[in-house]
Amino acid sequence: MAAQPDKETRAAAKARFTELKKVRDQAHEAAEKAKAAADEAMWKSIAAELDAGNALQLDVVDATGFSRDHVLRRTKPYRQN
Repeated sequence: MAAQPDKETRAAAKARFTELKKVRDQAHEAAEKAKAAADEAMWKSIAAELDAGNALQLDVVDATGFSRDHVLRRTKPYRQN
């Protein structure tokens, strides 16, 4: 059986764990922001295509696999009509 670490060793390890968690949380936050930005760019572009008359909502459904209702809800804030 291994000897138990002393208080200083444990405290140093806990400090490293705290820093690791902080780095992880920052990476997750950055990833979520990137996902949100990518979603917004995609839905804005799709809305612009629909407004320009280049495609039908059904075309978006076929190309993306999203439901018509989902496409409607996600593009509605960006539609000009």
